[in-house]
Amino acid sequence: MFSRRIAMAALIAMLTSALTVAPAAAAKPTKPTSPPVGERPLTPAEEAASARKIAAAEAYLASGPAQEEELVPLACFVPNATSAEVTAGGAVTDDVDPSADSSASTDVTIQATCGTPQGILGVEARDQTTGIYCGPAVGQVIANYTWALASGWNKYTQGRIAGWMSTDINGGTNAPAMAYGLGRATVGSPRRPAVWSWVVTYLRDTDGDGAFGDQLHDYVRANVSGSKMPLAIPVKPYDPYSANHLSSWAKPVASPGHWIAAYGWVGLWNGTDYPRLYYTDSSRDEGGSTGKFWDPMRRIAALIMEHTQRLVW
Repeated sequence: MFSRRIAMAALIAMLTSALTVAPAAAAKPTKPTSPPVGERPLTPAEEAASARKIAAAEAYLASGPAQEEELVPLACFVPNATSAEVTAGGAVTDDVDPSADSSASTDVTIQATCGTPQGILGVEARDQTTGIYCGPAVGQVIANYTWALASGWNKYTQGRIAGWMSTDINGGTNAPAMAYGLGRATVGSPRRPAVWSWVVTYLRDTDGDGAFGDQLHDYVRANVSGSKMPLAIPVKPYDPYSANHLSSWAKPVASPGHWIAAYGWVGLWNGTDYPRLYYTDSSRDEGGSTGKFWDPMRRIAALIMEHTQRLVW
């Protein structure tokens, strides 16, 4: 974290009371076959690709456009969020047209807030077609976005994406398989940056402040606002023994893990529940819901840490 950003976040918290730079291309990955439970360690090449991605994120956050985002809240004393912004449980009330230019796509209701920094991509949720296809459903959401498809259309079927991700073979989708599948599903697409690779990164408390939400916020903000790309995030959606759960899941469920597609962020990091992560879920027939939702950034970070401690971006 940057000292200027920390000081500014503290000021924002008091007032509210509440990549243009792309990573270097990695070597072509080998299609993974390890099972989703007890995921294998990353290879040295995968670790190096992750380090490059993190460095690119840090470069974006230190850039002029990112620094300008951090000055926005200073012109606004109290956010003017309205009851129309969200519904109970955190479901987003708008329906963004994924065919629109991603740089101009924002949730209409969020625009009602008073100068809140944010980054939102125009994605469309998809319901997973089988109980183990949450990974392919996320792949479908992201592929449709990168191929700039009109609402209701799919670039690839979930079955085809599942083949790339070895979902049926493994009975689920692990993080290296997700990265490989996203690589196949988005290669050549118009919204995928020219120099880009999907990588697996461990979520770590790199600044030693005891929190993980700030690092997640950095990664989401750099990917969405800098590279104009979504992220794939694995969580335990509503573990009966956890204090955290997705707002898209109303009841506890014994789940081996679940994938969501992160497409947006709202609010700069200030250590509270105010900074949000926006995501799609695909679990209508598996105990959760299908649609667009948001949760506090630090809650999603906790769910990641309670599961595989990884993300794909």
